[in-house]
Amino acid sequence: MIDGIVPREIREGPDAIRATVGTARGPARDVATAWRRAGVRRVHVIGNGTSFHSCLASAGLYRRHASPDDPAVIPLTAAEMLRYPPALGAGDAIVAISSSGEFVDVVAVAESVRGRVPMAGIVHVPGSTLTRLASDVIYSAGGPSVVPVMTKTFSATLVATELLLLELLGPERADPVVDAILAAADASEAAIAAAEPLVGPLAASLVDARHLFVTGGGLGYPAALEAALKLKEMALVHAEGAEAWEMTSGAATMIGPDAVVIALVPEGPARPALADLLGHAAQWGSRTIEVGPERLVATSTLLPLPAGAAEEHAPLNSVPPVALLAFALARLRGANPDRPGWIERYHSQGLTHILVGGQEEVP
Repeated sequence: MIDGIVPREIREGPDAIRATVGTARGPARDVATAWRRAGVRRVHVIGNGTSFHSCLASAGLYRRHASPDDPAVIPLTAAEMLRYPPALGAGDAIVAISSSGEFVDVVAVAESVRGRVPMAGIVHVPGSTLTRLASDVIYSAGGPSVVPVMTKTFSATLVATELLLLELLGPERADPVVDAILAAADASEAAIAAAEPLVGPLAASLVDARHLFVTGGGLGYPAALEAALKLKEMALVHAEGAEAWEMTSGAATMIGPDAVVIALVPEGPARPALADLLGHAAQWGSRTIEVGPERLVATSTLLPLPAGAAEEHAPLNSVPPVALLAFALARLRGANPDRPGWIERYHSQGLTHILVGGQEEVP
């Protein structure tokens, strides 16, 4: 078993998903019911970094299950909402995602709209600033996080956001998707267990790689953005997330012997396109890694997903194996993701609380 606080929190992710479903669904239903009764027709979902990836993933999941008569959901960064604000009216509401409840742009948006439109804060830290500014608060669960690299809090706050948006559709449509979220927790748990003995040797083969590309289709795309961010934050390498079909154009110009292509390939319609991309990458000399139920390209290294792991929940089931790989690669490159050297940059965004209580634990 890989030692460290970050790997521990990765392993805690599936239980954080389950706990969030158990504790957040009722509050999510209450908020969604009130919004529908108030005539909300547009929901702006905002966040930055990892939280913005949750915006994209939750809005994408909602879009797949919504009808033309349901409210529209618009994902955007908190910075865009703050500096290029849309005209807001009686039919608007905001979902603000901030695990810490302190991210400066999210807090600034909350201050700017307070009392004008309803805002639901999706928060992991009780008593944080966003909890005092938002008209409604939905807490994610799974216990405190003491590291700045978001792992279990990404899964937990994403699920809390998904629950709120799904409840806008009513229980008949929400219930089966919530069941699928719980199944994704099981798939994530299996994927983490399968990846742990594999990521050390795999990381050793990647130490000198210059470019890492993470790609996925559908909701595998926001998952790829998050997985690439984990590689950057932990291993301090150049890593780029790309949508499957987009990667066949611009990013393909850099695919060669000094590049690694990591494809998130759970079951879903993107698998044929990703198989084609991986085949070309292998021909061009790139190392290819697949996170999926079985290899699409014979020369790929496989980080296994259980059969039935769905692309619709790739952010939950496919990111954790890459996060473990990122941690293993970081250790080999001399970095310590449990206490990263860039922490002061993180604190400059107002997130000074993250390591409080965890300093003594950090190896």
